[in-house]
Amino acid sequence: MDWQIIAIVLIAATTLVAFVRSEKRQKFAAMAAQARHFATAPAYRHRASGTVAPAPAYIPMGLSPSDRMFLQSIAKTAKNKD
Repeated sequence: MDWQIIAIVLIAATTLVAFVRSEKRQKFAAMAAQARHFATAPAYRHRASGTVAPAPAYIPMGLSPSDRMFLQSIAKTAKNKD
């Protein structure tokens, strides 16, 4: 009777270990397939960005003509009111 219980425990333990190893192997294979897909699929390939022209350097030029006209009109109206 004792050897039968030991045999049942050994068979159950072996079955559980085999099941866990199989599940890990399946998960690893699925992850490897997903990694292979992301590494080789055309949608995920690296594309070099096009050449971008550098932004022109800011050179302060004073007031723009429209700003100058606006300020001159304000100055004229201020003179007329006084």
